[in-house]
Amino acid sequence: MKAILTFSVGMALFFAGCAPTPLVKKPEIDVAAQRLFDLAELDFGEGRLDEAIEKYERYLSEYPKGEKSRLCLLRLAEILYQKHRYETALALFRKAVEEYPDHPDLPKMETYIIDTLYRIGDYQQSSIEAAGWLDRYPMSPLRGDVFFFMGKNYRAMENLSKAFFWWLKAIEGPFDLSVDREDIDDRIFGLIQKARLYDLKEMVGYAAGTKYEPSIYHNVAYIYLDEDKLEESKQAAMALVRSTPDQYWVDIGRQILERIQLEMSVQTNAVGCLLPLSGPFAIYGQEVLNGIQLGMGLFTESEEGTSIELIIEDTEGKAEVAVSKVEELAIEKKVIAIIGPLASKTSEAAAKRAQELGIPIITLTQREGITAEGDMVFRNFMTASKDINRIVDKAINTLSLKRFGILYPNNSYGRFFMNLFWDRVEERGGVITAVESYQKDQADFVVEIKKMVGLHHPRPPSVAQMVEEMKWLAAEEKIEIPQLEKDPDPIVDFDAVFIPDNYQQVALITPQFPYHNIFDIRFLGTNLWQSPELIELAGDYVQGAIFPSGFFLDNESDAVNDFFDRYMVNYEVEPGILAATGYDTIRFLMNIMANGSFKTRKGFQKELVGFYDYHGLTGLISFDKQGEVKKDPLLLTVAGRRFRILP
Repeated sequence: MKAILTFSVGMALFFAGCAPTPLVKKPEIDVAAQRLFDLAELDFGEGRLDEAIEKYERYLSEYPKGEKSRLCLLRLAEILYQKHRYETALALFRKAVEEYPDHPDLPKMETYIIDTLYRIGDYQQSSIEAAGWLDRYPMSPLRGDVFFFMGKNYRAMENLSKAFFWWLKAIEGPFDLSVDREDIDDRIFGLIQKARLYDLKEMVGYAAGTKYEPSIYHNVAYIYLDEDKLEESKQAAMALVRSTPDQYWVDIGRQILERIQLEMSVQTNAVGCLLPLSGPFAIYGQEVLNGIQLGMGLFTESEEGTSIELIIEDTEGKAEVAVSKVEELAIEKKVIAIIGPLASKTSEAAAKRAQELGIPIITLTQREGITAEGDMVFRNFMTASKDINRIVDKAINTLSLKRFGILYPNNSYGRFFMNLFWDRVEERGGVITAVESYQKDQADFVVEIKKMVGLHHPRPPSVAQMVEEMKWLAAEEKIEIPQLEKDPDPIVDFDAVFIPDNYQQVALITPQFPYHNIFDIRFLGTNLWQSPELIELAGDYVQGAIFPSGFFLDNESDAVNDFFDRYMVNYEVEPGILAATGYDTIRFLMNIMANGSFKTRKGFQKELVGFYDYHGLTGLISFDKQGEVKKDPLLLTVAGRRFRILP
């Protein structure tokens, strides 16, 4: 709208310049032609543009050499321009230039041609016209606008360095502009942010001595840093410091130099380990550490290729401690990467700080979105989303189950999985037909199950007592016993029931379904079901149940069996998913260190993304560009008195 208003003002000035020079002898006026023109002007002034177009065109048709024909031509071009009918407007602008080549406002009219060509997307021709205009009118006060048009054309053609050059000329000129200089300033900084290295290098030559020079060097330094070209990044950072007396930019340049120095001093064989080794999560942190130590071969004399230094730090399960330890590992210990932490809050805080410091961190948390912190943040652990996606896909696509019930604990864990499962089922074309919640540590689930199958309604307080009383009366009084109403059959409109709870609660819940005549349904669960005690407590009731798992000992794998044996020998307990994940993570890193040619943390980060298909205990391991581990959870089912992998 602003451009249109500016254009209209320019056209108005042009019209004023187009007014005929008064002569001594007053010419004769064609009354009919004048009246038609006046009516057209009235329509235009009151916004009836279509009616105005019709009258201007009529005038040009009936009075092609009339006194107002030139003004009609220009007014038509203006209206069509405003109505975005640029092709037709362009033809009229060109016609006006051709028919009135000696008009003093010809340079202004030609700028309209340049602008209209831009608007129809003919950026190349617009640039050619603009270059010709600059040759013809080198001293015109309108050259600032033409510089601006040139910049717009080159920006549209993705030539950012040339766009920078022309906008710089426009903003630095002493002439008036139809565009605010602040707008051009914003456009220039936008170019710098989007420019690639080759454009920035060319921009530097144009920007010497301007306020844009530090910003260009800043971006160049970070691009080289991202490409792991530290010497080139250092030169750009030094140029940034020299380019300006502004303390803000000087400080930024020094920060880049400090980071480069830190990158150059990194210990490429040192890995940090952040785990909760004290506090409420210590048992989990210790299990991960056990797996890491076993993976490093600390208990195997013949282990080769283990020249890796592991620096272990205790987060105490606290976010602030985790952040402090990240800083210590990155700045003082100069490790190449960090493994951990585990818990959601500590992982989030540690990941954020690691990203700021530019050190790769492989978290072992289920927290959704953790890798969104940046390109230095990775995750080697199954998320709830992956678990639920896997189980729902199997249920619907393979087992042809379409209708589902959900029975969940009314706590944060239960509500989270209930919503996640519900969403995934509907996304894949299934339907949720029954949903009920229960309280934590509840033992009797009669009400909830009856609600799921339509049996929960008011009944006599003791049907059994009433039956006995009827029998006694019949014997004493010789009366006939009335037929009592039987319990209605359950309405089972689901093929499977999802129960997101631990195996102890599941062992209490599942037997109560057949007690209420609910048979032939599958039970679906989460990885909390993975315990042999589930089979011991409720094996007959969970046959065919399905739940996800990240690690399964009984999978007939030589590597898993060897890991199990060595773990039992050294720690005298069975390993779980955390131990296996710690083992896989360190072995994955050791493979990268043995094969990689990195020298910096950025180089190591690229190796992490580019290392494919490591065969670990928990499956094939590699990371995608978002830092998420690319592996699917196993699905386990209950078959007889044991768990089996569901193919």
